[in-house]
Amino acid sequence: MTQLNFRFKFITAAALCSLLFSTMFFACKKDDDPADIVDQACLTNNIAIAQALYDGSVEGTKPGEYVVGSRTDLKTILDAAIVVSNTSTATQADITNACDQLQAGINAFSASLIHEIAEENLIGFWKMNGNANDSSGKGNNGVLTIGHFYFGAGSVTPTLDRFGRPDMAYHFDHGGNIEVPYTSTLNPQEMTLSIWCKKDTAGRTINADTYTLMSLNRWNGYKYQLQSANKFFYTVHAINGADTVYYDKDDETAVLDNGVWYHGVVTYKSGEMNFYVNGDLVKSWTDVPGTPITVPSTINFVIGQDLPTSYYLTSDLTGNQLVDYGGFWTGDLDDAMFYNTALDATQVKSIFDNQNTL
Repeated sequence: MTQLNFRFKFITAAALCSLLFSTMFFACKKDDDPADIVDQACLTNNIAIAQALYDGSVEGTKPGEYVVGSRTDLKTILDAAIVVSNTSTATQADITNACDQLQAGINAFSASLIHEIAEENLIGFWKMNGNANDSSGKGNNGVLTIGHFYFGAGSVTPTLDRFGRPDMAYHFDHGGNIEVPYTSTLNPQEMTLSIWCKKDTAGRTINADTYTLMSLNRWNGYKYQLQSANKFFYTVHAINGADTVYYDKDDETAVLDNGVWYHGVVTYKSGEMNFYVNGDLVKSWTDVPGTPITVPSTINFVIGQDLPTSYYLTSDLTGNQLVDYGGFWTGDLDDAMFYNTALDATQVKSIFDNQNTL
């Protein structure tokens, strides 16, 4: 971060020296010199870009914010460029130099944007701030979906988030869920699932041992949930050599209270499954070799239910689609994230720290 700030300030200082020299030169020119016709298109465009960046940015320490001090630096070089643009005696060389210097400032400011942890591996980020859109940039947008009638045909509705802000999280009831169309990116060889959750038992009368958080084809793919003992629980159907295996593991020690917000994370890669609660590693399993099986593309990824509502069957001898075995969430969820890699403990802690405060 220190190196980034130094670089930004160095670029800004160099640009300002150049622009101030141009401004001083203007003051020394004779009033009776004929004005040259100059092309200000580049400078005008960069001024508009810089102004929009400045107006739409916020400084801070969290992803999506800019390094503290960077807005002031951008505004300083932007104001200097505006002076050149408004000077009637500016030559084409002056305008071109101002445009180049402002572009350098824009580039430096853009580089000061704080990114999500392992952003290149983030394939889904459902912030649930009034919609089910994916904020990762990967296009895995969800659709709010009514739950199966066996669960009570419940819905997903806006609610208070963990900071008490209205309409910044979702309440899931009687099977209401977010369905995300299947893509192979949601079926990776290793993964990290991260989510904020607050369990509610009000009105829950069936399948109380399976509070599903996120799932792709339930136990025949993978699913992340709370089980009856209020421990985080993860199931994955994996290929290990010539065999397929099912791993069902829980966090073993962390027992959650109802009605309280928790940050839960599970990571999985061949030979290692880790559970985190509120940024801390609580259990690591190493007897889990293999890679997740490929799920049929007709089965969508779901948040808040273990299968898509339309995929359940009321009669199924295999049990694979039987709604009677269905898991669903009752309570509040927020900031669900999906990575196609198993994040390490430092990265998980950074996510928690970033999201634990406003």
